[in-house]
Amino acid sequence: MFKIGCGEKKLEIPQFAELYGYGMFAGRRNTHTLGDLYCRAFSFNDGEKRAMIIYTDICTTDDIYAREMRIRIATEYSIHPDYITFTATHTHSAPALFYKGFCGSGIPDPGFQQHWKDTVMEVAKQAFYNEEEIAYAEAGKCTLSQKLGTNRIDPEKDSTDGTIRWARFIRPDGSCKVLLHSHGVHGIVMNGPFYKIASSDWGGAANQLIQDEKLADMPLFLLGPCGDINARYTARDIPEEKNPHFYTAKLYIADLKKGIASGGEKLTDLTIRSAMETVRVPVKKQTVEELAKDAADFRAINEYEAERANRIDEMIAQIKKGDDLTVLHDFQALRIGKLSFLFIPGEYFVEEGAKLMSRSAADYPFAVTVANGNGMYFPSEKIMKEYPDPNSKKPGGGFGFYEVHCYPVRHRYRYADNISDFVADKLIELEQKAK
Repeated sequence: MFKIGCGEKKLEIPQFAELYGYGMFAGRRNTHTLGDLYCRAFSFNDGEKRAMIIYTDICTTDDIYAREMRIRIATEYSIHPDYITFTATHTHSAPALFYKGFCGSGIPDPGFQQHWKDTVMEVAKQAFYNEEEIAYAEAGKCTLSQKLGTNRIDPEKDSTDGTIRWARFIRPDGSCKVLLHSHGVHGIVMNGPFYKIASSDWGGAANQLIQDEKLADMPLFLLGPCGDINARYTARDIPEEKNPHFYTAKLYIADLKKGIASGGEKLTDLTIRSAMETVRVPVKKQTVEELAKDAADFRAINEYEAERANRIDEMIAQIKKGDDLTVLHDFQALRIGKLSFLFIPGEYFVEEGAKLMSRSAADYPFAVTVANGNGMYFPSEKIMKEYPDPNSKKPGGGFGFYEVHCYPVRHRYRYADNISDFVADKLIELEQKAK
């Protein structure tokens, strides 16, 4: 018998806590909250194996905190650690949640960090103890009636995610307990005049509409690959909106409802399998001299980019001390019958994500970003080679440069050019292990 349990709790956002997103030293001290932010837990039990997904309306989940909380949950509820997942909506209007690093990108609020940990354990307990029977699942996908995003790196081609992927988990009485939905657009709707207001952004607003319109008791949003995709409609574009995050969410939910109404495939085999591996990702192990050149290039761009140079100076000091600046990230593939979830510990590009899902052996693959940690951007090899140096930024500015050269803020080496292929290969390998 397949069962699902759910738990949720609204997060309390401290006034004046710094919000994470939109760059370094933005000084975004939260004034108030517009649109509740939640932490939710989902327990999936096939009678033999149990998996748990912890979802938070936050920009990213820190690797260290995910590992810490994974062990706590595994110990408390006898769930194998490889079957526990942490996901985020990638809203850029929530407090920073990270253990260390990211100098200038929002000072972590100790009270909020502890509040999140306590909340995770509370919702995990709720989910574990309220599991109930699910008769079957239904899965499908639908096409957006209009673009919700724009490609900031290649605006001429403008490749975006045109699909909503979804799965419904249905009780014996025909009601929907959980509606899982996935699409890739950055959570940056709440910019402009809403710059210093905490918000769950469009992903959280979509979840609220699912509950308001009784499409399911509990929504689960999984962010698709969108490392290069900005929201088409933001507070700057629709200033008359009192709650601009609902503007995009309403367009999205209208298409999701049409997709569900047209039907999906009924799934009765909901066997759970998972595979996880902690991996040292490939990097370009720069010499002190190469790093110093990057620092000089950053300083030559402008005063803002000089902050990256300051971080490189710190990296050089670490290297001279003998520190290891390579990084470990957790990769995971979770399968529930014909559903496959490929969890990416960072931001993945939209076309690379589409290729990854096309390689999946599952009938219904979901590539899920900013899960189980924060590896920042995993750009395509094309973009990595197009911007080999900090001073290779596009004439007149623009995007496509910092995704490759954001490495100093984490005090780590730049990724190897093949990082995107490495991520995909590792996830497909794990998916095979999870068969």
